[in-house]
Amino acid sequence: MKKKSFPITNIGTISLMTIFIILCMVTFAALSLSAAANDARSGQKIAEHTLDYYTASNQAEAILADADVVFANAYQTTTDADEYYRLISEGMPDTVTAALSDGGLLEASYQVTISASQALDVRLAIFPPQQIQSEKLDAFYKIVSWQVIQTDTWEGDNTLHLIQ
Repeated sequence: MKKKSFPITNIGTISLMTIFIILCMVTFAALSLSAAANDARSGQKIAEHTLDYYTASNQAEAILADADVVFANAYQTTTDADEYYRLISEGMPDTVTAALSDGGLLEASYQVTISASQALDVRLAIFPPQQIQSEKLDAFYKIVSWQVIQTDTWEGDNTLHLIQ
């Protein structure tokens, strides 16, 4: 009597193939979940940083609005540049420092804290009253710089803790 021969592909091979496909799908699902969690954390950090920046920017705008009132009062009081700059220096908010530059213009600067390691640095060049009148300027100052700066130094940790 002749023995029956079974084909090479039998129920065992299909089961192994199904298990392999399921393992691949579970692995890809875990990787996708991990990537989504990382993206969510990154998005949250960016949202917090953006909120901190715009909060600091609003504070800087408020300081600038206070300084603008000082500029207008000084401009209405005198047309002498030295007296104008003196009135501005005396009337500035405490957070603003004003000093004469090499070119004879008054420069004001201040910083607003964004986070523990960053600040918003604002620098203004204040026009003398003669220049405002002669050029018919609609502002008392020009914003020279409005930028985020680092307030602390970065120290990278490149050590590897292989054995504890």
